[in-house]
Amino acid sequence: MTQTKTKPIPLRQQQRDYTRQRLVDAARDLFLRNGARGTSVDDIAKAAGTSRATFYAHFTDKQDVIREMARGMWEQTFSLYGRFGLLKDWTHASIEGWLRLIFDAWDQDSASVALVVQEMPGELQAEFLPDLEKRVAALMSSNPNWSRFSAEEAKRRAILLVLQLERGMSALHWGGWKTDRDALLATLTDMWVATLHGDR
Repeated sequence: MTQTKTKPIPLRQQQRDYTRQRLVDAARDLFLRNGARGTSVDDIAKAAGTSRATFYAHFTDKQDVIREMARGMWEQTFSLYGRFGLLKDWTHASIEGWLRLIFDAWDQDSASVALVVQEMPGELQAEFLPDLEKRVAALMSSNPNWSRFSAEEAKRRAILLVLQLERGMSALHWGGWKTDRDALLATLTDMWVATLHGDR
């Protein structure tokens, strides 16, 4: 069997991607420290070790950088939900292990997510349902375990699980909900196991 070789990324494109990511990383740090409104394009360029002209070669404005941050967040989310779709068995241990990855990601990125939500409320609201559909599709990922339900019931359960999880994480990180992290992980695991092993 012949293996298809992946074409290497040209050096110029690698350099462009590297510079773009440096600008995003610098902007994120400054936005979190000073707020988006308290950060200028010159501040971002300087922190990234580049020029104002280079910034504008990659982005139209600060809002464009925040859109790039949002794209990165969604890609990570789809990747994490896709990992659930790869679970062979829905055991208590496997579901808890996957939920722990979600908890860790929220612990690491909740401040950046909050920034994007604050700066892009209209755009995020407009994309809410399409993005929810994508997250649910990643969660399900043609996994045969979902076949224990009808297609409609499987999707309904997947949507409710995603909404429950994301609302819980939002309340924990931004909403002032004071609860023990490990206890919440255990409760959510029990709820996911019960939902995914429902009698149908």
